[in-house]
Amino acid sequence: MTDWGAHHVDIAQWAIEQNGPGQGPVSVEPVFAKHAVPFEDGNPTEADRYNVANSFDVKVVFENGVEMHIVSESPDKNGILFEGTEGRFHVSRGAIKGAPVEELKNNPLPEDALEKVYGGPIPANHQENFVNCIKTRQKPVSDVWTHHKAMTTCHLANIAIRLDQKLEWDPKSEQVTNSLRGRAMQQREQRKGYEIDVQV
Repeated sequence: MTDWGAHHVDIAQWAIEQNGPGQGPVSVEPVFAKHAVPFEDGNPTEADRYNVANSFDVKVVFENGVEMHIVSESPDKNGILFEGTEGRFHVSRGAIKGAPVEELKNNPLPEDALEKVYGGPIPANHQENFVNCIKTRQKPVSDVWTHHKAMTTCHLANIAIRLDQKLEWDPKSEQVTNSLRGRAMQQREQRKGYEIDVQV
């Protein structure tokens, strides 16, 4: 969920414009989840084995009404399936397929379309983009907000399936609003002497 899941959730939230300050899900609900060990109050009851969910479907609803499902298994394999009023397409690392992609043969994007999305020349990779942004002070393609928002969605999904409970989320205050246990699981207790005091 927080490994490959985050790689796909960040692109999905970028596509629906839900990865900036004050944006994000408003609810995260487990449709189903299967763990290798039993859970009680959000914690595994056995500590000697793999205990994260190995099969799951989590429904995430955003303030703009878009619904996203984070699933462990799909006929399209690893990636993101976008479904809209005019068709569907599937995106994974290094591949894209579906009717909108096929239509590009007859109706290609303008030559500078990708440069406009990137805000300049297309970098060869994230490392090149990062170094260029240090030099130019531009925001990188893969910036801190998109990662924070994607990881927040993934962590909320994990909390929801561990508690087997729908979580209501305020993306502006970044707090679970309907579950004290869910809110408590947003962060670990900090070690004495190393506490971080965050003031907003």
